[in-house]
Amino acid sequence: MVEKRGEPESSIENKLVLKKAVDTKIKQVNAKAFISEKEVYDLVRSFFKRYLDIDYEFTCDELVKELRRVYLSPELQTKIKVLLDRVSEIEHLSREFSKQELQQMLSDFKELVDMMIVSHYEKHSFFKRLRDWLAKPFSRQHKEVFDDAAMLSENERLIVKMNMLLDNAKRISDTDLAKAKDIYKELIQIYDSLDPDRKLRYYKPVNELYSLLKNKSL
Repeated sequence: MVEKRGEPESSIENKLVLKKAVDTKIKQVNAKAFISEKEVYDLVRSFFKRYLDIDYEFTCDELVKELRRVYLSPELQTKIKVLLDRVSEIEHLSREFSKQELQQMLSDFKELVDMMIVSHYEKHSFFKRLRDWLAKPFSRQHKEVFDDAAMLSENERLIVKMNMLLDNAKRISDTDLAKAKDIYKELIQIYDSLDPDRKLRYYKPVNELYSLLKNKSL
């Protein structure tokens, strides 16, 4: 079952843990003297299979259709389609791919995974996200695909914290504007500590909260 619009989140996997597993696996593959096309192909397909909770073998076209039912921006959908087209070439072309080509695919894949996790956490309430985060530290299903479990990194904890602050400030802005402004100040402290890429991704929701609080002050 995929994460559909309006569907309860009880079936959604722990996306942060899945992301961490992908990061670990990519590092392991990149450290090898030789990278096989099959490793890259299987890693990408395995991630999307777990992300969407698909229990059948799928084509790239079927996967793209499933992804249209998930909360992802048009820009992100397009980037995913481009990556999947490149990965599908591994299956259909007879030529060998260089290590540099495969490493670039992995780099693009890692960036997309990061963007998908941010998108996921932007679209769900903090309390549901927190339940998802704490429910399964590392599921057996993940262990079958990825070798090692790992704890959340500090950056990943900041993602959860930022979304908590965003949600809480919006939630109480009607009843306690002063408290909402205090939460916004704490949010900005975290935002200022982010790297440029994450700042860019969070600029829109942070700016929207700023405008919301500013308008309520008028």
